[in-house]
Amino acid sequence: MELKKIKVPENTKRWMSFIGRTLFYAAVILVLIYLYQYSHVGGGSFIYNQF
Repeated sequence: MELKKIKVPENTKRWMSFIGRTLFYAAVILVLIYLYQYSHVGGGSFIYNQF
């Protein structure tokens, strides 16, 4: 049994790649923002405030 290959237009491939990368980078930025906010939960003091 042979699988049929679906031909996808080159323009569609470019748009799918663009959308995929955009979603990936947006997710990375959101994770970095979340981790940055989470790191300030303890509220450690700045080292030079003691001097």
